[in-house]
Amino acid sequence: MGTDAALAQPAPAHRGARAIPFTAAAVSSDGTSSLQVSWTAPGVRDVAVHQGTSAAGTYHLAGLGAGEGSLVVSASGGEWFRLVPSHGGALAVTRRDLGLTSNPNLRDIGGYRTADGQWVLMGVVYRSQALSLSAADLAVVDALCIAGAYDLRTPAEIAATPGVVPAGAAYLSLNVLGKDSPSSPSVASAAQAQECMADMGREYVTSAPARAAFCTLLTGIADSSGAQLYHCSAGKDRTGWATAVILTLLGVPAETVMSDYLLSSTRYYDSPAVQAMLGALPAAKSAIYGRMLDVEPAYLQAGLDQVAASYGSMDDYVHQGLGLSNTTIAKLRHRLLTGA
Repeated sequence: MGTDAALAQPAPAHRGARAIPFTAAAVSSDGTSSLQVSWTAPGVRDVAVHQGTSAAGTYHLAGLGAGEGSLVVSASGGEWFRLVPSHGGALAVTRRDLGLTSNPNLRDIGGYRTADGQWVLMGVVYRSQALSLSAADLAVVDALCIAGAYDLRTPAEIAATPGVVPAGAAYLSLNVLGKDSPSSPSVASAAQAQECMADMGREYVTSAPARAAFCTLLTGIADSSGAQLYHCSAGKDRTGWATAVILTLLGVPAETVMSDYLLSSTRYYDSPAVQAMLGALPAAKSAIYGRMLDVEPAYLQAGLDQVAASYGSMDDYVHQGLGLSNTTIAKLRHRLLTGA
């Protein structure tokens, strides 16, 4: 049997990067024309903050700070920041949340630190709810230069909400549920709704169609050369499980993986559209349906516990359950990690 510890020790990253001293870094917006970039780099004397419009584009010096600090700048200079410490490797970060009104749960899976001090690259893989986008938001997504878009929904879901394919992206349908449409279980209480969601998490591990779909997704990301995006309907369940598996493979700590999963509560469940839908229902029905539209730690944990029960470890799940080779896993890490 493999061990989860093996997954927490990814191979050294590519690009010849030096060790990155940052233990935290983030870019946020308060909805105005300003952005705040913050960082923590213990033992570093100072940090130069460079701002640009893309990960590989031209940057300009935006300011200087200490080993722990923050800087507020105008977004007009770009939403990418390259943090250059007085010693050690630099780190490029941008907003995780793209601020899309029509698609609030479209976000970058990168920007997380691994257990061994590497960082998951940003601008490489995105997760999302169904790609129903306003013209303004579509322009933002098109600018991400997505090369591959993976749709994890059933045929009925796709027919009901076709969505869009980002400009220049190859589209691939991967039916995780393996049926024409999602089942509609009869639930009479919030507790039953919660158990239904936990059952779904277990099925992502045990179901043959789910394992095949997730294998194709991870292999596609590993073999690709451009930015990739995958999505389901809400961007929280099928998409949430895929992201949890990827981040775990990269060596991201379990608590961070869970935190990323739970972001869908604010990005999707708390969105105006979902709250309006729940508000239009009778209180009793809203309480039940709300548990299915939200995310809870127990939902993801059910899948993780099923991995342990069925395979013994996440390592054996991705090798035996998904059929990923060591080569594919190494390529995935090579694509998504930076920092020696």
